[in-house]
Amino acid sequence: MAGFYGVATGWVDTTLALVLAATIVVSIQVPGVTMIAAAIVIPPIVARLLTNSFSHMMVLSTAIGAFCGLAGIYISFFVDVSSGATVVLFSAALFLVALAFTSLRARQLSARGRAASKAPLPSPETSPFE
Repeated sequence: MAGFYGVATGWVDTTLALVLAATIVVSIQVPGVTMIAAAIVIPPIVARLLTNSFSHMMVLSTAIGAFCGLAGIYISFFVDVSSGATVVLFSAALFLVALAFTSLRARQLSARGRAASKAPLPSPETSPFE
């Protein structure tokens, strides 16, 4: 939208791409490629499913990422399995829960809209004040 209004977005796009690339290069040595891909992709997708506001999405995706990391490591400690795989599986499970929630919510809103459109309209010869 900023480009549409005449704001120069080239520097912002380049900076975000460089920061993302640096994050991937630095992080790839620590937990592995799969975990980095899941940590970068899944929390923003879950946040996007839950909100339409960009500022809320940024805060929510950060909180979701931290929650998935901590919960995955906590679970892996007690189950005694790989922490990277547990974080990825926990993130994927959270994504499925969010997808199911938003899908059910959309169906409910759609059903309410259909029910409201089928409601009979008052006829012109009757007054609503009778």
